[in-house]
Amino acid sequence: MDYYKKDERRERRQRREKTGRPMILVGAALAGVLVLVGVVLLIAFYGEIFTVKGIKGFVRVNLLGKTPAFHYVDIERNGKEERVTAADTFTITYRDEFIVKKVSTDSLFEKNITVDVEGLGGANDLNVLLKAVELVDAAMSAAVRDSLRGKPLPPSVIRIRYGEQEIGAVPVRIDLTPQDWLRFARNPANAKWQAQALEKALSMNPDDTALRKTLAEQYLESGKIDPAMAQYRAVLARKPDDMTALSGLSRCYVEKKDYTRALPLTKRITELNPKDAGAHAVAGFLYGKMGKWNEAVKHYETSLKLKPGDAMVHFSLGGAYEKTGKLAPAVKEYEAAHKQLPGDPRITLALADAYRKAGREQDAAKLYATLARKNTKDPNAYAALAQAHGKKGQVKEEIEHYKKAIELQPKDPILRYNLGVAYDKAKRHKEALAEYEKALQLKPDDQDAAARVSEHYFRDKRYKEAVSALNRIKKTAPKNPRIYADLGFAYGELKRYPEAEAHYKKALQLGSKDPNIQLNLAAIYEKQGRTKEAAKAVEKGGKSGKASAEALERMGAQQLKAKQYDAALKTYRQLAVVDPKRGLAYANMGYIHSLKGQTDKAIENFRLAVRYDKEDEASWLGLGEAYEKKKLYKEALEAYKAAYQINPESRAAERIPQLRIKMLEDKHRE
Repeated sequence: MDYYKKDERRERRQRREKTGRPMILVGAALAGVLVLVGVVLLIAFYGEIFTVKGIKGFVRVNLLGKTPAFHYVDIERNGKEERVTAADTFTITYRDEFIVKKVSTDSLFEKNITVDVEGLGGANDLNVLLKAVELVDAAMSAAVRDSLRGKPLPPSVIRIRYGEQEIGAVPVRIDLTPQDWLRFARNPANAKWQAQALEKALSMNPDDTALRKTLAEQYLESGKIDPAMAQYRAVLARKPDDMTALSGLSRCYVEKKDYTRALPLTKRITELNPKDAGAHAVAGFLYGKMGKWNEAVKHYETSLKLKPGDAMVHFSLGGAYEKTGKLAPAVKEYEAAHKQLPGDPRITLALADAYRKAGREQDAAKLYATLARKNTKDPNAYAALAQAHGKKGQVKEEIEHYKKAIELQPKDPILRYNLGVAYDKAKRHKEALAEYEKALQLKPDDQDAAARVSEHYFRDKRYKEAVSALNRIKKTAPKNPRIYADLGFAYGELKRYPEAEAHYKKALQLGSKDPNIQLNLAAIYEKQGRTKEAAKAVEKGGKSGKASAEALERMGAQQLKAKQYDAALKTYRQLAVVDPKRGLAYANMGYIHSLKGQTDKAIENFRLAVRYDKEDEASWLGLGEAYEKKKLYKEALEAYKAAYQINPESRAAERIPQLRIKMLEDKHRE
């Protein structure tokens, strides 16, 4: 039984051995297949880098758990496959679209491998479509300051990470074009650097006239007039009839208030395109600025024929008509503009003023009231309403509305000055003076306000107070010549001649062209006995421009005293023009003509003298003597009689009997 069992076990073992051999062979075969598959897979994953080094890397990473090495990436760009290693550079433009399809490393099946395209943020992963324009814009935004200063853009990178560890990187070079800088400039978020970006684009393509015009426009909008002009001129050098550049350069000259240079450019546009309504409107504006209002009217009219109903052109044409004295057409044009833009305060104000000038006071008042009602926070509306009341003699209302305007705009010197004038009308001189002084504080060079301040004191002969006030004003307006001239006058009236002289000279030094200053200075010299200096000052005053009648009178007297008869004659002729009814002018001209033996001219002037001043004894005497020289004894006698009636103790008392004797002798001879 036991032997039997042993034999049975032996048989079973033998049977197993017989069947096991094929199984081992099968297992070995299967293992070989698996090895072969693994090799194929490795070749598939590693391709040409399936080397001893690659195998070592595979074992090191996948069996020993070490950090894998990066080999390359496969990228599909715009539908085409590319392979890029760490030693290469991936160059893109903003038009490209690309996908990182595969990363080759030592890691089997790219386990724990991620991709990050720097500049796009976050892990981008494989097989994600990336638009290069986003990367370009992000890189430009990050580096724009340095790039615009001539430094290159820093390279972007495709980073390869294994978990949290970077194992490789592929440099990305951004190939910038003028179009990139142009796109950057057009982005509102980059407004600060628009000009620089456009300059960069232009440096890459200097022949692009469209780009030059865009840059010029940007310069113009930001107030950089000279650079804008340079770009427009560069365009016109290539394209002399480029209307955009012609218009832009014209605008530049307008900004510089050089209307004479702007006009030919605008006229050239009208020649190239006679139907350009806008160019004709601009030409009208330029002619207006040059004071050529008839030409302005023609161009505004042409503009409206080409483009009827343009409210602002109607408004401008109305202003041009008004300047040429054509009030009725002006009103019509203002009405047309107001109909289209009833809420525009400028148009409403112009129409209201035109109504007032045309005698349509009620219509004007309605519009002024409308302005004030609709524009409760507009000081101009209240100022206009104040003016309207002032024209109608409604001083109380005028003051009220100027005060409302000042509440809204307290630092307006014109409003302060006008309120002062209104106070003067109402005989509220103390309040008027306060407003004039406030006007001067706000606008120290306001000569009208300075004059009003002086007048307030001079009128009452309060010269000490005038000096005090003017010296106070002088501190806020140290370069106002009118203040120094008035101080000179005040000091002169106080007989403080050295101070008067110093202030008159200071006024002249500051550029005053008032001839009365020289003449007043001459009077100061005369009072100090400085005759020669007085004569020179008088001469300068006569040459310096339009003088007042009083100043001319003093000037003539000084010239007569110095026996400068020709100069005096010229001065008195000027005085007769300034004041045609000033008898003294004709009397002194008669006297000079008598001295020169020009009896007929003497008679002519003496007759004018007594016409305008019948109580001037000297003129009657001069007329009598002139008649006597001409042996016109009857006329001479009448002239002497007139002088005698004025003053019985005059020379006429002697001349009358002597002349009667002459008349009897002449009669006896006959």
